[in-house]
Amino acid sequence: MGSYRQEPGMSITGGERRSSSSYSDPRFGRTSQKSRKGLLGLSNLGNTCFMNAALQCLSHSHGMQKYFRHCPHAFSSKAQGPRQKLLMAFAHWFEQDWGANVSAPYHRPEDVLRAVQQLNPTFQGYAQQDSQEFLRCVLDNIHEELRREVKEEVEDESHSGENGNACHDARSDRRSAGNTASTDFLPSGGKVLERSSSGSSTSQHLMQFCQVPESNTDMGEIRLSETSAGNRPVAESAEEVEQASSGPNMASAGESSEGGAASSKKIHRTHFESIISELFQGKVVSCVRCTQCNQTSRTSEAVYDVSVPIPNANEPASPLSADGSPVSLPAGSPGHLQPQSAGLRSSSWSGVLGGLGKVKSWFYDKGVSLNDCLRRYCAPEYLSGKDQYYCERCKKKNDCEKRMVFKELPEILCIHLKRFRFDNAYGWFAGSKNSRVVNFPVTSHLDMSQFMEEVPNQPTEYRLIGLIQHIGSMGGGHYIAYCQHKRKPQDWYEFDDVQVNPVMPEQVERAEPYVLFYQRVPSKKAKHDRQIFKNDMRAMQEKINQHIANAASSKARTDRSGREKAALEMNRQALQEEIRNHGPALRNLYKSPPAELEVAFVSKHWYVRLTTMSEPGPLDNKEYLCPHGQLGYSSAELASEPFFPISKQLSKSLIGIYGGGPEITSLDNCKKCQIRIAAYNLRKQAEYEMVTRYDTKDTGDGQGWYLVNAEWVNNWKRYVKGEPVSNFWEMCAPGPITNDRLFEKEDPTKLRANLRLKLDYIGVNACVWWLFMHVHGGGPAIVRDDLEIYSQELPLETELVPNELRPKEGDDFSMRTSREFVDECHGDEELYKRLYPGNAEAPPEPRGTPGHADDAEDVELPQAPTEAREAVSVSPEEGEEGATPASPATAATEKAEVSNEVSMDTSPNGSRPRPSGQDSPTSV
Repeated sequence: MGSYRQEPGMSITGGERRSSSSYSDPRFGRTSQKSRKGLLGLSNLGNTCFMNAALQCLSHSHGMQKYFRHCPHAFSSKAQGPRQKLLMAFAHWFEQDWGANVSAPYHRPEDVLRAVQQLNPTFQGYAQQDSQEFLRCVLDNIHEELRREVKEEVEDESHSGENGNACHDARSDRRSAGNTASTDFLPSGGKVLERSSSGSSTSQHLMQFCQVPESNTDMGEIRLSETSAGNRPVAESAEEVEQASSGPNMASAGESSEGGAASSKKIHRTHFESIISELFQGKVVSCVRCTQCNQTSRTSEAVYDVSVPIPNANEPASPLSADGSPVSLPAGSPGHLQPQSAGLRSSSWSGVLGGLGKVKSWFYDKGVSLNDCLRRYCAPEYLSGKDQYYCERCKKKNDCEKRMVFKELPEILCIHLKRFRFDNAYGWFAGSKNSRVVNFPVTSHLDMSQFMEEVPNQPTEYRLIGLIQHIGSMGGGHYIAYCQHKRKPQDWYEFDDVQVNPVMPEQVERAEPYVLFYQRVPSKKAKHDRQIFKNDMRAMQEKINQHIANAASSKARTDRSGREKAALEMNRQALQEEIRNHGPALRNLYKSPPAELEVAFVSKHWYVRLTTMSEPGPLDNKEYLCPHGQLGYSSAELASEPFFPISKQLSKSLIGIYGGGPEITSLDNCKKCQIRIAAYNLRKQAEYEMVTRYDTKDTGDGQGWYLVNAEWVNNWKRYVKGEPVSNFWEMCAPGPITNDRLFEKEDPTKLRANLRLKLDYIGVNACVWWLFMHVHGGGPAIVRDDLEIYSQELPLETELVPNELRPKEGDDFSMRTSREFVDECHGDEELYKRLYPGNAEAPPEPRGTPGHADDAEDVELPQAPTEAREAVSVSPEEGEEGATPASPATAATEKAEVSNEVSMDTSPNGSRPRPSGQDSPTSV
């Protein structure tokens, strides 16, 4: 699939693939940079056409490229890990393709390839790769890097109504919040609701199958599971199912739906979102019904694309077995579907062959439509024989009927056609490719309402924006992409590595699609709102620029020298540059806007959603505010980056239509949170340096090992090695030590059985333990004479508390690194002294004890770091500057690792080395 390698200047020959190169478009002229936006080719780096085609389709997914270009603040300040490098590579590619100055004839996506190869070794080298697998890899990793925690209030599933549809997930509620608030404002809302209430016969039959009989909801259903662990669906415990099924809040079949809704209650749920999930994530439901007891299991799954089969020319309309062959259900079985209730199936295969008989189809095949592929995906599948499911109600394996249905549709519907099939035993070249013609809508819309579990109060029509085509056979071939230009919706372009050529829609219709990208069609009201927002934003920006220009010119008029005109021109140019780069004048104005401007602010992220999605959802201003209701950034420069200015009138209108908020009228940071962020960063840096100094490969100056929960240590490592935080919500201290998880729940004094070194716990010396307790607290302490957690217990060595952590007169280091000062008092010195007045008094220090030499070096509190540190070990390796030479006993020992860091040096002579043959504790 990447056997064709196209470099700049190479000629292309042959076939329909290059038929579009016979004519050119004058808009490709080098003098018109603006017209070349979105038309940049990609050089082939060696069988990387699979990547180039996918990148072109993602670049023409307008919401994705717009987010990366307008919201670099969401990822550009983080550490340069593999995922971060992928984000920066995408941002570079989108800016090259859609930026203000498109000058290069093509782009080399080498940074994208290298980042993906680091994340997934499958893509290393120059072997043939699958474009759809590349898409999944890229979208998954971008989502994981950009995801943010979102807390929502949703209905409790165990208290939902009769149909089992009263419970929506957090993402549905977030979308519906905007719809509910905007019903009176959106003229299209009534039409959508009218269509939903009437519905089609197909949708009604589909809903009848997927909803649970006897008014059982998701929580109340008896889950069906296979005996095979690999195919066992997720199910609640027996106690949860029984409680949900027999609970007093469950609506019976005779109760009204109003009663079921009245018994519902709200619960809080947390999930993760990113621009990827907002654009590409849909939800499908797998419905499996036992043909004996008629109980249905519904398993919901979030997906970024849908892999649909391509039906055969003579595929029958009867249900299919697990291997795709037709089967016949017993007429008397509960799972038997009558023709009039066949729902999707009754309308799926009747017109495929267009009246052609079986014999004629051997010589002539018109192909199938994309709707046929979707119907085949949603068609009933009969599970029998070795594919039987184990029914928990029947307590045995039974024949079942399985059906897939769409619960939520994404903004960009990515449909993958299953064209390739290969034998696992013989590898890729032993497979085959299904090259059957699949007809798909190009100039018309794709209606997904017939495949929905319930028609939503949102548009269900989609328009094609791009596709990936594979040319060739299973063992080799070439990928190209066809994309519709956002700025010129009537124009289609073929992207063949560096070659970019305009094509007619008829040629796109003749393509052999492998992956199709469909964008939801927005309503007229949504388009109207977009235009109003853009006009208002431009007008407000013009007012702000004029205000700053007037202030600058009034200042310049005081200069009465003969060079006044030149000075004014210089000031004007400097002013334009400052406005373009968000200089101090603009930031000061945003911090305290004049009343006459009547300005408010909306996030760039929500602006991207408004201008690229059919339903942007509620305004997300709350996500940028700290608990005190102000912006939670560490500086004014960072606070101005995520927002666009608009008028207060439009801001109030948007909140009234879409919900969310609150209104932000100034970009002034919270002083309390700035103090807290500074205290957090300073303590983290000081903790890093102290652990580097005190951590050893043995017990140090003490006699015992202090064992710590390995899960907490892993969280601590991510925290201490992270970049200095720049806003309130990035703070991620590990919290108190959670050694209580190493004990039995029933008996907190008894250790759990079969605890393992490195996997469940690690060992540190006494100094590091007391440092952890000072900074984070928690416990309880587990002190042993050996790394084996079940060995002899030793008493605490309180005399080994590091000297720096003991309060001293005139030295506030102990206070500023303490858990009480940073986590409880949030860096407020006055509050700390009020709550902990005794901590200011220095207790008597023991003399002559190990680790407390009178000449111990004091530690100065480090300044807040301004440059990013590399993710390194928290301990210096032997041979580094400042490291104590290791003794022969400890140098020959093996270090126990939890992650990829280096161990620390041994302590001075007199320390207790670990027993011979034992693993050393993991260096923290």
